[in-house]
Amino acid sequence: MVAVFEEMFERVEHRLCLRQLYANFKKTFGGGTLIRDLMMGAAKAAYYQAWEAKMSELKAFDKKAWEWLKDVPTKMWCKHAFSYYPKCDVLMNNLSESFNATILVARDKPILTLCEWIRNYLMNRTSSSVKKLANWPHRILPMPQRRLEKEVSMTGYWQPTWVIDEEFQVAHQFNGQQFIVNTAKKTCTCNFWELVGIPCRHAVTAISYQGKEPLDYVDDCYSREKYAACYGFAISAINGVDMWPKPPDGVEENILPPLYKKGPGRPRKLRIREFDEAGVRKPRKGKYHCTTCGHPGHNAGSCKLPQDPNALNRKVNTILSCFTMF
Repeated sequence: MVAVFEEMFERVEHRLCLRQLYANFKKTFGGGTLIRDLMMGAAKAAYYQAWEAKMSELKAFDKKAWEWLKDVPTKMWCKHAFSYYPKCDVLMNNLSESFNATILVARDKPILTLCEWIRNYLMNRTSSSVKKLANWPHRILPMPQRRLEKEVSMTGYWQPTWVIDEEFQVAHQFNGQQFIVNTAKKTCTCNFWELVGIPCRHAVTAISYQGKEPLDYVDDCYSREKYAACYGFAISAINGVDMWPKPPDGVEENILPPLYKKGPGRPRKLRIREFDEAGVRKPRKGKYHCTTCGHPGHNAGSCKLPQDPNALNRKVNTILSCFTMF
């Protein structure tokens, strides 16, 4: 799949979903909280030195896991290697997951019904987005503005030192971190500003030192004008099925539906989740005991042994304890 993307879409950046990458990683090495945190920390590091530090910790903890992860190109899963052009640092495939969850009610419908459902959904979504924009008075949209406010709240321990023109050295008071900020070029050596298009805490510190407003330095891709251009089109309205043009004579007879084969069991609609994901029922601890003979490994439906009074009493006590909980 990755090779196909590289061959057909040379100019389009292709990223791997970090959640699915960790799932494959966990199948090979068993996962664990420490390995997961080191892997997530390496992926979220916005500059090379922070990524290298996390990878060094992973190598010291599990060298085989480090070697497996080193074979994955960093441009596909690490923020520090992402392109600055898209102004996006997303690591998860949540956009596709959200769309799949939205069309869940229509995915098992015939193809025309499915397409019509999606068309109506997009029509309503586009019109509602235009209404939301009309009620928003600011230049920058709410989500980017909220992310900027988070960076502003983290500027307390950062101190700027003016170098020349619009270049600053911003240092932390306690942890020793230090970055170079250029407000004219809209760059910071932590790479967050160039990667996302929103001033980082170091840039906000330098901008505030100049007496300027950080909102003025947010990239134009988050502005009202770009949002209006994105949703400035309309999904075409169409007539009902009874007004659709009729195909030429004989065409309908040659178009047959595909052969349908009903699979065993109830059709699955939800994605199979990993055992440690949210919403997954944890496996029951301990062994199941038969309520007929009391032995583990089977249930009363397949038991051929005589009834054990102790096993029956255990079943009765379990039922009574469930009632006493309420």
